[in-house]
Order: sequence, then C-alpha cells, then structure tokens
Amino acid sequence: MEFKEVVMAKMRYKSAPVFKMLGVTALVAVIIVAIHIWFKSHPCKYSWILADLFHIPQFLIPFLMICYLSKGKLKEYGFNLNEESFFTHKRMAIIGVSFGIFMALRYIPQVVGHTLLDIPYPVTLANVLGNMSFQWIVVGISEETMFRGLIQTYLMRNLDGYIKMFGHNLHIGTVLGAVFWGGFHFINILIMPLRAVIFFVMLTTGIGLLMGYAYQRTGSLLTTIIIHNTLFGTQLTLGYIIYWLLRI
Repeated sequence: MEFKEVVMAKMRYKSAPVFKMLGVTALVAVIIVAIHIWFKSHPCKYSWILADLFHIPQFLIPFLMICYLSKGKLKEYGFNLNEESFFTHKRMAIIGVSFGIFMALRYIPQVVGHTLLDIPYPVTLANVLGNMSFQWIVVGISEETMFRGLIQTYLMRNLDGYIKMFGHNLHIGTVLGAVFWGGFHFINILIMPLRAVIFFVMLTTGIGLLMGYAYQRTGSLLTTIIIHNTLFGTQLTLGYIIYWLLRI
C-alpha cells in the first residue's frame, strides 16, 4: 500500500478499527504487567533482560497479526526498504543521532560538576552490552512493528480523512497511531514516578506524530526504526562515555 499520495478527504470516523487496535494494545499491556509482577517476585540484576521481555510481546503479537491481515504480504505493512525524496535512510540516521545528542545535553550538570551519572544499575560489561543491544536494536524494531506497522497501517487502511498540522496533511490513522504510542507509555508507571511518566507520554506523542508522518510518506518501517534506534542508542552511548570519562 502506498501512502505517498495525500488527498484531502472528508473525515469519516469508524469506531470498530479503533477498538480493535485498542484491544491489541490492552492485550500487550496486560502481558507486560504480568511479566513485571513475575519479576518483582524473581529479581534479576540485569535490567536489560526485563526490558527485552517487555518488548517481546510488542513485536510478536503485532507481527503475527500483520502476517494474518496481509496474508503474508508483509511489504504492505511496512516491511520493505522504501525511501522518499526527503525521508531517506541516511537522513533519518542523521536526524536520530542529532536528537540523541540533544537529549544527552541533560548530562551537562554532571559534567560541569564532575559528578558521576546516576545510573540505577551496576555498570558491568553484561549490563552495558545488554542495554546497548536493547537501545540500538530491540526497542525500535518491536515498538515500530506494533505502533507504525500494525496500528497506524491498519487505521490508515480503515479510516478516512486528514488533519492539517504544521502545513502537512496527517492521515487520521497517523494521528491516532501517535496517540496510541504516547498513551501506551503510561505503562512506565510500573518503573517511573508519575511526573516523569506524564512528561514521557507527551514527548512520545509528539515524536510519534513526526515518525508517523515519515512512515505515512514512505510506507517503510525502516524509516522509523532507524530514527528510533539511533535516537535512544546515541543518548545511551554518550551517557556511558561521559560516565567513564568522569571516573578518570
């Protein structure tokens, strides 16, 4: 399915597709909560293992649904190498790294004060490699498969209409997909304070609009996976580098 052609259409709301995707989101959330409860009674010193387990259902369930809905034609749900004149893979990597560097600016107070970063888990080789592989590989593939590959694609196929934002026409499925992705981050209340969770929900909703629009234009998950992984991977990598420099 090509998403490059943008034609303004009269908005027509249908509740069934939205509730179906809400059901998928709720199912994944319940599984994640169950995993969290199990881990509370079986503590693990490797934080990245829990993060990986959280993201297995975020990939596996949507991927199986995509296989079923597309009848094996995965390209129609974003599993392709498409690029667009602006949203090229190289440019997406540059944007992701740039935002990752920007987010790493929060380390400036520690650098200026020459105080170690507050890392809530032991900085061991296993944790470093585990967290790096999670941020550079797992998080983007799993979350983009669910929220852009399944949810946004399904809503774009089953809803009509566009919303004008910042001079661009965002499909209603793109907007709802961003809301789904942002809202899903309320699940971080399991491990984060409420104030931080609310900020993260607003941040991811905003980023979701940008990433959703990129996906709308290319129809390729690789577009958003690159941004997702380079953004958080760059921030984490810089954090570790700063941590080690401050120890010298």
